[in-house]
This record gives sequence, C-alpha cells and structure tokens, in this order.
Amino acid sequence: MASNGTIELLPGQSAPLTTITSTDQSGVVLIVTAIGLAFAFVSMLIRVYIQLGLRTTADIAVVLSMVFYIFQATATFIGTSKGFGKTIDDIPENQLMPLQKAIYASEILYIITIWLTKCSVAFLFIRLSPDRRHTLASYTILGASTIFMFISVLIVSLRCELSQPWIFVEAKCPHLFARWQTVAGMDIATELALFSTSIYLVKNLQLSLQKKCLVVLAFGLRLPMIAPTILRLDSILSTLHSTDPTLKGTMSQIYTQIELSYAIIAATTPCLRPFMKALSTHYGAPASITSTPNNTHIYSLNSVSKRSKTAATQLSNHSRMNNGLDGMPVLRWDKSAHHASVMSGDQQSIQSHDRYTCTLDWNLEDLAGTVGKGKDA
Repeated sequence: MASNGTIELLPGQSAPLTTITSTDQSGVVLIVTAIGLAFAFVSMLIRVYIQLGLRTTADIAVVLSMVFYIFQATATFIGTSKGFGKTIDDIPENQLMPLQKAIYASEILYIITIWLTKCSVAFLFIRLSPDRRHTLASYTILGASTIFMFISVLIVSLRCELSQPWIFVEAKCPHLFARWQTVAGMDIATELALFSTSIYLVKNLQLSLQKKCLVVLAFGLRLPMIAPTILRLDSILSTLHSTDPTLKGTMSQIYTQIELSYAIIAATTPCLRPFMKALSTHYGAPASITSTPNNTHIYSLNSVSKRSKTAATQLSNHSRMNNGLDGMPVLRWDKSAHHASVMSGDQQSIQSHDRYTCTLDWNLEDLAGTVGKGKDA
C-alpha cells in the first residue's frame, strides 16, 4: 500500500470494489449484508420446496419477510454507497442527507421484517394447534406482536425533529436510546412468548419426551436471536455517544443483518421433515400394518394432503346424510384425513374375511336401527 493510503496494483490487477481500513468499514457492512441475504434466500427456497409451493399463511409470511429483507438490504447498500461505514470527515457534504435517509428507511424495514418472521411462526402454531386453547394463545401472540410492531415503527420513525426524523449526524435526541430499548424489550418478550407457546403446544400430546424436546428445539432455535438484539442495542448506545456516528454505526448494521438473516432461517427450521415427523402422532396408530406371512390382510393408514375446512364440512355433511354409515372421514387434530382400507388375500383367509364382513354388516344394521329409532322418537 502506498503512503497516501491507496493500493499499488500490479499489472493485470483491477482495483477492489472496496477497501477496508480503520476509517472505512463500509466493505464489512456490504459483505455481511450480502452473505445474510444469500443464506436467508436459500432457506426460503428450501421451505418453498418442502411445502411444494406457498400452501399456508405461514409460508406467505416467510416470503413477505424475505421481500422486506431485500428492501432493507437495498436501503443499507444505498447508505453504504453514500458513505455509511466511513469516517464522517471522508464523506462529501452533499452525500450526508441521502445517507441518513437510507439508514432511516433500513431501520423501519428492519422492524417490519422481524415482525413478519414472528407472524410466520404464529401462523404455524395456529395450523398445528390441537385445541382452542392453543389456537387462542397463538392468536394472542400474533395480535400482541402486531401491536408491538406498530408501536415500534411509530416511536422509531417519529423522533427528534419531526420535519426531518432521519437526521442522526449531530442530532440532539436524548430519548432515542430509550426508544430502541423499548423496541428491543418488546422484541425479546414476543420471542420468549413464542417459545413458551411451543412448550404449551406439545405438553399434553401423546408423544415421547424425545419427540417433545425435538419439537421444542425446532421453535427454540429462534432464541439465539436475542443475542444480536442485545448487541445491536449496545452498539446503538455507542453510536449515539460518538462524534463519528457514520463509522461507529457500522456494528449496529452488522448485528442488524445477522438478526434479520437468522430470523428468516429460524422461521424455516420447524418445517423441516424431522421436526414435523416428530409432531405427527397418528393417534397412536401405525402408518401401516401387514399381517400374516401370506399377506392375507393388509391394514393401511395413509395420510393424505391437508383438507380445507370447507372440504371437511362437506364430507361431514355427506356422512350425516348417510346416517354415518359411509363416507365418514377420520380427521386428526391437525386436520389431516386418514383412510383405512381392508384387503382380502388368498383362499385360506376367505372364511375369516366373510365372518368379518358379516359382523361388520350386523353392527352397521344395528347402528342404523338405533339411529332410526332416535329419529322417530
């Protein structure tokens, strides 16, 4: 490197996109933001691939969070291109205003992105909730996080000078750190509430302790997000007390990108097959049973795709029209439909199969007579 701070290039070499020095940390922000975007985008693609598209509200929430993360990263890139990450003495005067506007926009988009990842987890809880109490708890957290999001956006966006709230260079805003403390507190509180809901969800399920721990672990992987939240808060305090906020604010942006990327990745983890398989109880029934060495009878219990509430209602109405004798769906708590099929085998089992059929017919006739008498009464 030359004495004037420039890099001496050999023949055939091109200048680097950015140079990281003690007075220019913008390259660190660019690298961390790009890597965070890449990891988050790959995790979102994995989720879409596993779900075979956008099939649930939780999937849509994850995709929206990725969209807002892209917007947030774009605002960060713009701010960096205007000089954010450099010492304030090296930033041209005409670049300070667009720089501050870009960072201001990235802070608001940060709050919305984190909220959307929480919505994804809450919607997944609602989908998996086995009873109304679990559903109510999930909706409560969803509503609380939404209210907290609006409060956070308001207290962060309406700050200091209302005519120019994006100003942070040489700005006098004594209560700004207290506002960020409030945002972080609400963020951590909702994360702990989501984790507690995962424990409440599996507490009374007929699952082994190992499977319960596996499910709780899947949702508990969001808890490490608390660490970058606290570190970000500490770096904001250092930035507010610094005379060089554009350089000192580099660490707060780095922690922001880590938190956003990890939030989207953690929202995908519960949808991975090992965790969803652990949550499937089959009501204590096996997936399939094959009896006799000659394959005389095969009882299969196959899980089909999720049915909507409308389809389930139509099936239930069809069953009532037939006095409950045919077409009766067997629905799990998570609204998966299962069908049991009985298949006859070789000649040695025909007699047994006939006895089974006669017994089944007699029971159905007896049930029909009982229902008929009830209707006559």
